[in-house]
Parts: sequence; C-alpha cells; structure tokens
Amino acid sequence: MKSILIPLVTLCLLSCAQKEEKHEFYGKWKGKFKSGPLAEARFREDGTHDYFMDGKLFSSGKSSFRNDTLKTFDPICGSGGEEYYATYKVDFINRDSIVFRAIEDSCKPRIYDMDGTGFSRLP
Repeated sequence: MKSILIPLVTLCLLSCAQKEEKHEFYGKWKGKFKSGPLAEARFREDGTHDYFMDGKLFSSGKSSFRNDTLKTFDPICGSGGEEYYATYKVDFINRDSIVFRAIEDSCKPRIYDMDGTGFSRLP
C-alpha cells in the first residue's frame, strides 16, 4: 500500500503545483512619463533597446530581461558618453500592460519618470 501511496501523493503535488508564468517582455511599449512626454521603448531579444520621447529617438543602449527584472545600460542622463545603469522590477498587469518599479538607477530623471509608470504593448 505504501508503495502506491507515495507515487500517488507525488503525482498530486506535481499536478497541483503552480507553473511559473513566463512573461513576453520584448517588443514595443508606450506610456507617458510623469514629467509629461509620451514615451516609447523598444526592447529587442539581442540585448539592445531604443527609447523615444515624443516620437524622437532619445537614447539607445543595452539591456537584459530575466525573472521579471530589467537591467539597462545607456547614456540616457549625460552628454559625456558615460553609461548609466538601472535595474527595474517589471510588474505584469496582464500580457499587454506593465508597470516599472525601480530597484536601482544611477539616473535621477529616469527614476523619477519610470518608477511606478505604466506602459502598454504596441502592435
């Protein structure tokens, strides 16, 4: 009886366990910054991204997305060519809506505009 019970309990636990949902992050997103401009972000699977403000390219850089955490490196804050880094938790409201939550960001204007800001997926 024990030899049947153990596999049965294991099977039940495995079937009842929640699967970790994998979110599709890469693509185009739009939102409105707290400071006013309309924003668009394009994240690519090759690790590059572009940020647009009011339809104009504002900054390009490198990024990675893993376990709902976005890490970016770009010259968004300075004109001297130095890299600015950021780490954001990406909360998925649904598959087409996200909210950025700052973990760490070396660019004060970006953290002001991004922390708590929602974006929606563009086609």
